[in-house]
Amino acid sequence: MRRTIVVAMQIVMAIAFGAPAIAAESCPVSESAVEKAGGYGNAVTALVNAASTCERAYETLRICQLGSSGDNALSNIVASKCEPLFLGKARPATRATYKAAQARCNTIAEKNQGTMYQGLAAVCRAKAARDLARKTAGKL
Repeated sequence: MRRTIVVAMQIVMAIAFGAPAIAAESCPVSESAVEKAGGYGNAVTALVNAASTCERAYETLRICQLGSSGDNALSNIVASKCEPLFLGKARPATRATYKAAQARCNTIAEKNQGTMYQGLAAVCRAKAARDLARKTAGKL
């Protein structure tokens, strides 16, 4: 019994003090940017458009996603920044891998109703483009 209490206390202490708290990332869109753009979605679109790289565009989408079908347009922007990094010179196997990843993402929306699932599928497609751009950078 005493050993159980000691082990339980060790677990509680490890949880409470052993691991640092991880701060959640927040979208860098400010209130003034939202007002200037005429809404949150417009401000996020401007931020994703302004991203200088595929990676930054994807990360902006990931942390600022709308959670609706509005993410489709953002995903398209990310794809337009990521696809040129691999698609033009991609081998047939790479193209097939990308097409299969996009199809898997699309099943999220196809199997579920609601705009939330459209958004999840869009972010998934953007991630697939970003991941393949990362993977194939310099290996084409």
